[in-house]
Amino acid sequence: MTLRLAAAAAAVAAAAFASAAGAQTAAKQGAASAAPKAITRAELSANIDAEFKSYDTNGDGNISKAEAEAAVGKRANEAEVELKKRQEADFRKLDTDKNGQLSLAEYQAAMSIKPNAGAADERLKMFDANKDGVISAAEFRAPVLARFDAADINKDGTISEAEAKAYAAKAKSR
Repeated sequence: MTLRLAAAAAAVAAAAFASAAGAQTAAKQGAASAAPKAITRAELSANIDAEFKSYDTNGDGNISKAEAEAAVGKRANEAEVELKKRQEADFRKLDTDKNGQLSLAEYQAAMSIKPNAGAADERLKMFDANKDGVISAAEFRAPVLARFDAADINKDGTISEAEAKAYAAKAKSR
């Protein structure tokens, strides 16, 4: 039981560190560049020890179930506060007339689907095998049929459920 609690406490500490470190890094660097800063093993170890000490509220060198529950609750509350802040900021962006209410028109304007800039160029690059600036019917069919042929393991012209699963697993591992 103690070993499981210790493992759970280590997981809680590691997750808490990761979320706290990520939040601190993002806050310092801004949302546009939230890449984590490099950290040494010694720094990570010191951070884990500090996190452990913050959870071990009675100072006995162990994290009890009650202490783990308190730590998880605290992290959940902190995450909830951050979520509310993001929701409020998102609402303010959507509420374009600033009347404190979100109309259907405001919601639809924010949730509209627009093509990505350069999407057509990407499609041409993907399908235009001879690079003549247009996609022929043969060029359009070729990559899809090549994937079909790769998935049709027994080459019987049909992709069985087993072949589809095998192809999906192989594609996932790449």
